[in-house]
Amino acid sequence: MIFLFILIFGVLFLFMNVRNVSPGIKGSIIAGISVVILPVCFLLRTSYFASLCMSFFAVWLCEALLLYILWWIARGIRRAVVKKPIDRRLVISVSRLLLFVSVVITIVFVAIGVGNNENFKVREFKVALPTEHEFTAVFFSDLHIDPLFKREKMERIVHVCDSLRPDLVLFGGDFSDVTDSTLSAWEYDFLVQKLAATARMAAIAIDGNHEGIVEREGSDYKKWMQDNGFVVLEDSTVCTPFACVTGRIDHSVARMRDVERKPLLDLRPPTNEAKLPWLLLDHQPRGIEEDHPGRRPDFAMSGHTHNGQFFPGTVIINWVWRLAYGLGELDQVKWLVSSGVDSWGPPVRVGSDTELWFLRFVPDKL
Repeated sequence: MIFLFILIFGVLFLFMNVRNVSPGIKGSIIAGISVVILPVCFLLRTSYFASLCMSFFAVWLCEALLLYILWWIARGIRRAVVKKPIDRRLVISVSRLLLFVSVVITIVFVAIGVGNNENFKVREFKVALPTEHEFTAVFFSDLHIDPLFKREKMERIVHVCDSLRPDLVLFGGDFSDVTDSTLSAWEYDFLVQKLAATARMAAIAIDGNHEGIVEREGSDYKKWMQDNGFVVLEDSTVCTPFACVTGRIDHSVARMRDVERKPLLDLRPPTNEAKLPWLLLDHQPRGIEEDHPGRRPDFAMSGHTHNGQFFPGTVIINWVWRLAYGLGELDQVKWLVSSGVDSWGPPVRVGSDTELWFLRFVPDKL
């Protein structure tokens, strides 16, 4: 809902400013075309060319919005000092300049950011847990498979997981922006089966907010993933010989289905498995319930934020989330927030990386 409000505000604000590039109806036509393209392409995003167009205009909207906001701040300061309205010709000249600059910045961001998005990093981290045995896990999130997603990237992810041979493969939600039938038509089912097979013990996934979007279109993400080798956890817990893993239903999915998320207390590992470390997967890094009593998870993992994806999102994201990226702590739980292995909308990364985490869980000697 917040995203929709921001999008509507951004579109209206840009229309009001872009129409100043030319006086009269001509400016309104230019502004109308520039701001209508994005929502139209969003509605047709299953098409390759619509996705391509949406990606460019999504980046442009962010950069143009920032420039025009700065322009309005400058105008406000000038008005407060000079106390006279700004000359109309100057408004037109500056509007044209800002439009040109925003397009140039967008081209540069796309040129640089597409390569950065494609070349994901493999990050390795050692986590001390109350466990008797060392074990490993690959954790990644936010694939966002769509018409612009390159199949070769998924093949590289499978290859990396196969070379690491982790005990657990953990996926943190937002698998695709297309339905399960489309995924099968694109033959991603075979790749997911190979991915699941790289786990020595279990391949486990949760849903993300985008699973809720495609579910409205008739997709059955949970069944599709289960048919292809993954255990999908929706407010449930499964125990392996190394650890118990709890997967939360995503907040947006729960709201879409009009159900309440179960209290974390109800998802604790069973008493006979209490000596095993407790891992938590929750797509959005909102932390746990304030009133949660007793034992807390030993380690939690999330995605969703994309670490802002590109500027200015890379700055704004830190105002939105308590822990927007990396290793930290939420509600007395050690928490890892990944920036995701791909991107939503524009396959563009500037100031953030796409990544896959290789986690080595070792006994806590303390």
